[in-house]
Amino acid sequence: MALRTILKQIKAKQLFGFFRFFIRHPLFAVSTFFATVKTYKIAEKEFAKIHGKHNKANAFRHALWNALIAKSCSTYSNNKEKIIRWAKNVTDWHEELFVNESLSREMDLHNNQIGRDLFLNNDKISSEELTNVLLKSLNSAVLVFSLKDISEATNVLVYLEES
Repeated sequence: MALRTILKQIKAKQLFGFFRFFIRHPLFAVSTFFATVKTYKIAEKEFAKIHGKHNKANAFRHALWNALIAKSCSTYSNNKEKIIRWAKNVTDWHEELFVNESLSREMDLHNNQIGRDLFLNNDKISSEELTNVLLKSLNSAVLVFSLKDISEATNVLVYLEES
């Protein structure tokens, strides 16, 4: 999506809130930026041009993004609760800003949580290892058709369509 298109969608109040949020936590903000770039590069390498759909590649990207934000922020804090809250706030803000239909939104939120949980349970492993764990987890990812399906899919990635 072009930067101009993105900026047209953002309301002034949202933009102000975004800057205020990031200015209060500059180290986490920088960490989030680099984690976001890294996530995109990995997703492009593993799933060139298809990770923007509602498929397994998208599920992977959302979970990886959350895991890498948390991993990157852990450089500056040992407080896992604070790190996870930050990653959740950032990625929830993203979902509020770029609104999807409810099923897509819930899929993204679910996969975001999977990534944060992965970090919590594996905070000592490297970013590369987190990536590999998530790539392997795609074998057990669940194709869902409803909000109920998502709520029943515990501890697994979910997706809405085949690639």
